Amino acid sequence: MKISYHYLVDPIETREALAAFVGQPVIGLDTETFRDSSTGRNQLSLLQLAALSGEILVIDGLAAGITEAGPVIEDAGVPMVAHNARFDDGSLKEAGFKPAGLIDTLKLARRTLELRSFSLASVADHLCGVTLDKTYQRSNWRQRPLQRAQLDYAALDACMVLQVYEALSARLRVDGRWEKEVEQAHIDARPSREDGPRKDRIEVALRPLTADEQNLLERLLAWRQQAARSIGLPAYFVCPEKTLQHLVVVRPQSVGQLSQIFGLGASRIERFGNALLEHLR
Repeated sequence: MKISYHYLVDPIETREALAAFVGQPVIGLDTETFRDSSTGRNQLSLLQLAALSGEILVIDGLAAGITEAGPVIEDAGVPMVAHNARFDDGSLKEAGFKPAGLIDTLKLARRTLELRSFSLASVADHLCGVTLDKTYQRSNWRQRPLQRAQLDYAALDACMVLQVYEALSARLRVDGRWEKEVEQAHIDARPSREDGPRKDRIEVALRPLTADEQNLLERLLAWRQQAARSIGLPAYFVCPEKTLQHLVVVRPQSVGQLSQIFGLGASRIERFGNALLEHLR
C-alpha cells in the first residue's frame, strides 16, 4: 500500500505542516524509538501523525523541529489514537512532551474483535484488508540518514492506526457501545518519572455517594454529554467520570481548586472550568 507523506527535519517546515492538524476531529499517532545506551532509555527517532483529511507527517525526532509538535500532542481537545498507546505515551514523555492522553486502539480491538492476535498488522488485515510488512519494525532507527523503506513503513503505521480507529468506532457506534468503550481505551495523562508525584492534588477515595452527591453527579453527567455533543467529541474528552465523582465529593469553589482534581489539566479548566464551578455552586 503506497501513501504520500512529508518527512520533516526543519523547524519552520514542521511548524507550517502541523498547521493542517489544528482542529482535526482525530489524529493517528505512532512513534519509532531506539535504545540509548548512555541513558538506558528509549529515545524518540520519529514521530508520525496522520489526519482524516489525508495529511501524514513523519517528523524526525533527532532534529530541532520535533518540539514544534508540542501544541498538537498536548491539546486535550483533539483525540489522538495509537496502537499499544502506553508505549507511545512513554516515548513522548521521555522526549519532553506532556501528552494530554491517547486512545489505545489495541484496547478497543481487544474489547471489540475476536482474533488470535491483536497486533496492528492483524487488526489492520481483519478490518481494512491491508497487509502490513513489519520487516522494518526492529530496524536501526538510530542511523541517519534513514532508509526510504523505513520512512514508508513509519508513515503507513500512523495511517493504519487511524483507519483501524475509524473502523472500530463505526462498529461500536452501531452497537451503542462507543462512549463506554472509548473511555475504557483512554490512556490517562500521567506525570513523567522526572516530574514525580503531584503533592498538591487532592486524593479522594471512591466511595458510595450520598443522595445529594448522586443527584449532583447525574446533573454533571448530563452537562458533560451536552458539552461533548456541542464540540463533536466523546464525553470522556470533556472529562472522565472519575473526575466528576471527585468534584461532587470535594466541591471546589475556585479555578485554583479545580487544578487539584483528578483529570483536570490547564486545557480542560480553561475550556470547561467556569461551567463546572457553576454546576457545583
